[in-house]
Amino acid sequence: MSQNLFELFTADPVEYNMKHLKTQLFMTLITLIREREWTQAVAAKKLHISAPRMSNLFKGYLEKFSIDTLLEMLVRIGYKVDVDFNPENKAHPLVINVKKATL
Repeated sequence: MSQNLFELFTADPVEYNMKHLKTQLFMTLITLIREREWTQAVAAKKLHISAPRMSNLFKGYLEKFSIDTLLEMLVRIGYKVDVDFNPENKAHPLVINVKKATL
C-alpha cells in the first residue's frame, strides 16, 4: 500500500503531482505564518488578501486557491521557491525548497 494519500484518489500522475505541489505550498505558507505568530488579520494584510480568504486558507480549503496564488503569497513575505521534479524517483518525484529571498 502506498504511503501517499493522493495515490489513493487518483492514478493520474499529473493530477497527483499538482495536488501534492499545492499541498506542500499550503503547508509551507501556514508554517511560516505560525512561526511568525501572526494573527490571521496580520497575515491577510501582509499577503494582500481579505480576512475571509485568509480564513479559507487556515481552514484548508485548498480548492479555493491556485498554485499561482500560493506561490505569490510566499513571494510576498520574502521567500523564493525552488521545485525539482524527477519522475524516476517514485517515492519523492517532487521536491520543494523554500528559501528566504536575498535582494
